[in-house]
Amino acid sequence: MDASPPQPPPSETTVDSLPTEVPEKVVSHLPLRDAVRTSAVARAWRRLWESAPGLALEWKYGAAPAAVDAVLARYARPVRSFRFRFGLSIASFWRADGWVALLAGKGVEAINLDFHELRGTVPHAMDASMFSCRELTCLDLTGCDIPAAPPGLAGFPKLKKLYLRSVGFPEAGARGLEALIAASPLLEVLWLTDLSLPVDDDDNDELEEWAIQGPNLRSLSLCSEYDMDYGWQIGELPAIEDVEIRFGFYSIDRDFVHLLTALAPVRKLNLDLPLRESNALGGLSCSFENLKSLALRTDFCTLSNILFTICLLKKAPHLEELSFEIWHDNLQEDEVGIDILSAHWTDGFLGNLKSISMDLATCQPNEMHFIEFVLSKARQLQEFHICVYEYCSESDEELFMEILKYRRASPQAEVFIN
Repeated sequence: MDASPPQPPPSETTVDSLPTEVPEKVVSHLPLRDAVRTSAVARAWRRLWESAPGLALEWKYGAAPAAVDAVLARYARPVRSFRFRFGLSIASFWRADGWVALLAGKGVEAINLDFHELRGTVPHAMDASMFSCRELTCLDLTGCDIPAAPPGLAGFPKLKKLYLRSVGFPEAGARGLEALIAASPLLEVLWLTDLSLPVDDDDNDELEEWAIQGPNLRSLSLCSEYDMDYGWQIGELPAIEDVEIRFGFYSIDRDFVHLLTALAPVRKLNLDLPLRESNALGGLSCSFENLKSLALRTDFCTLSNILFTICLLKKAPHLEELSFEIWHDNLQEDEVGIDILSAHWTDGFLGNLKSISMDLATCQPNEMHFIEFVLSKARQLQEFHICVYEYCSESDEELFMEILKYRRASPQAEVFIN
């Protein structure tokens, strides 16, 4: 029998022999520093990073501006993202606008620039070239001023996420921000924190009213710990699901019935309650049929705050998670006993509540009455967590022994104190 002819040895696959699209795909998923280093892997990989599609240009704090210039000059493909981790150094501030202009020509999809080192002195003024980044899907800015938009370029047609922290609009004011949001029709996430908007000194320091609205907006966060609200109003938000509104101070004429009616579709709500002498939700008629999670920052010192809370809870029949962060700067003014709370009981009230937490509890009588009320009414409750304020007059043991006396509508309800 004739012997089979010898088989040729299997061909060796080397990095030089790979199809071009394979190493390009590998390099495009690497961090920038590693992507550049692949030039040393093989002859065919030299300068490959310069044409790898969708490279993320992300830099550490203190990166040399000249290095950023060099990469932007050599990278020839659309940029997936441009970001400085932990913020820009002051040495890079004056180069940022030039970088943004170059990125606009490279179809950048995400920009994250943090000028926080300078905010509080003279904020960095962004150049209007930022509005030329028409491929942006995510824009994240901290500690700068945004200029008036050029005609016809008020927003970003593909933008889905917008984060603005300590950002000012000295030229266009609130109307400029309103136009930016309205001209970004695909926007899904909007976070506005500690904005700086001009005030009309001839109008008793009143902020100009402006509207937040969008057909696709799902997540909205409006926060400022120390400043008055920015004069915003909520327009049509048909897709809204998650809302956070946290302000140290609200404008005197803020209409909370109108505000919460506009937010009726939400599934998750985090809200600072206003300090008012009367119930700010008197006359609320809408229901929050989708609301599953509610977080409130408030206190139980006044009847108005307690009625606000009760009114909101009664309008949320499917609520499952409830949490409180207690303001502890005020002393109790009104005694609101269990009989007053029970007078507001209706069928279905707290009917689906499974979890409740109370952070910074001061254990004043009204808080204890509310705890007793919830335990006696919430039939599906599973856990009640209480984190006691460090200057509370009662020890954890005393508080626990007091709560043991309260009737529980749910046999599986457990109370945790820490």
